[in-house]
Amino acid sequence: MTLPTSINLVVPVAGYATHGQYALVEACVAAGTEIPAHVAHKEDVVLHVLHGELEVSVDRTAQTVTGGGSVALPRGVPRRIAATRPSRVLALIAPAGLEQLLTVVADPQTDPDDRAALLAVGGVQTVPAA
Repeated sequence: MTLPTSINLVVPVAGYATHGQYALVEACVAAGTEIPAHVAHKEDVVLHVLHGELEVSVDRTAQTVTGGGSVALPRGVPRRIAATRPSRVLALIAPAGLEQLLTVVADPQTDPDDRAALLAVGGVQTVPAA
């Protein structure tokens, strides 16, 4: 899986500041950006949409999340995320760790093969399209 380069990430609260308990990531996402179906095996994530609109599938159940709305992405469950409008999103990641990978993976300078390898080492597995 590759993380699209149309996502701009900032990490206001890194895991080192919470003793690894959680991290908070802010993402500005361009309309049309899609994070393909995948499973994160190590962390739970809560997405809170500050503004914009996301189509989120969790365990093959789709829902639209708009500004002010939140959705839980439990570990071990397939998920897919697509921005239908330009969006600003907070992601609470627990336990922390994935935020370190995401900042490297989201960098357009990172080689696509390196992205896939880093995500695999981080416990993120691509799910084949149904």
